[in-house]
Amino acid sequence: MAARRLRVGLFAAFGGLGVTAAFVPAVLPSAERATGADLSAAVPVLFAGLLAGVLLSGPLLVRRPPRTTLVVGSLLQAVAVVGVALATDPGVFLASAAIAGLGFGLVEAAGSVAAKAAGTGSATGLLSALMGTVAVCAAVTPLVVALGAEVRPALSVLAAVPLTTVAVLIGTPAGARATEAPARRDARSLLVLLPFALALPLYVGVETVLSGWSAVIPERVLAIDPAVAALGTSAFWALMAVGRFGAAALRRAAVPPLALLATATGAAAVLLVLAGVLLGEQPVAALVILAGVVVLLAPSYGLILGLALDRLDPARSAAVTGALVACGAVGGTFVPALVLLIGRDPASSVTFLMSAVLCAVIPLLMLVASRSGRPVPALR
Repeated sequence: MAARRLRVGLFAAFGGLGVTAAFVPAVLPSAERATGADLSAAVPVLFAGLLAGVLLSGPLLVRRPPRTTLVVGSLLQAVAVVGVALATDPGVFLASAAIAGLGFGLVEAAGSVAAKAAGTGSATGLLSALMGTVAVCAAVTPLVVALGAEVRPALSVLAAVPLTTVAVLIGTPAGARATEAPARRDARSLLVLLPFALALPLYVGVETVLSGWSAVIPERVLAIDPAVAALGTSAFWALMAVGRFGAAALRRAAVPPLALLATATGAAAVLLVLAGVLLGEQPVAALVILAGVVVLLAPSYGLILGLALDRLDPARSAAVTGALVACGAVGGTFVPALVLLIGRDPASSVTFLMSAVLCAVIPLLMLVASRSGRPVPALR
């Protein structure tokens, strides 16, 4: 019974991740109209909170079972959803976005640990289902935002999703113990991981630009209503699902993951340049091309992380997963901030061209990885 409640709690927790991932980007246009301020900075702020959550999860998971961190992270996300929905001041909105990211980071880290404990045999099946739950909830959330854009406080109802996690997991036996101290890391393992540790923040940074401003970009490029623009976030997550399932089919057809990753990111870089060139005169064509970019980039995170962990024995894999996730969160924080610093406007050609440059570096890093990518033996 306890194991079943833990699994239900996990699905609710990952559903909450989907709500958080889509809610802040989808509500940005209507929030900007209500506050009269440019809230584009909410995207890097969200990921700064996520980075803090991932880093904080390490000490928490060492001292407490994952269930505790899941409850805390879900509570923070619920508070943040209400804050974002009610905010009429830019400072309150940005603070709520930071809290949302903090809760997201805690749940993402603890959920992976709990899924491994709750799974029978390999955890890959359960994790795949959980990631599917994230995508579904992230795709549905903007539809709710579109319906409630004119009565934004009513969107507080979305806090019910992370609160479900709290209701299910409170009083449930721990199920999984606190994690053990990570295995010792040596210079060889860090050297093998270096190309992946550099590729992750580049990819996550570009994904954050496209997802975090998935409603803002069409709103500003096409001058459409904020409620309609919110559907851009729903479209983004639907395209992500297409890309992920498509990549899974190619992997089943024995397409090498390194070749798949390098080809997809290289093609995405070319398309981003084309979108940037066309944005001014043919905005609709530029957005259609951008949709193709999302499909191409969708499987990149899993491929990069999986290829990195394939280089290590199980003990080292467990030790460095959190560090790799943190690397990605760094990119999600600083790349959008850099875009705002240089281009000023998320919906500008500069945004697309900068993203293209970052995508183009990833195949080069994978080439380096392929030449130095022999697995590292376990420590004796």
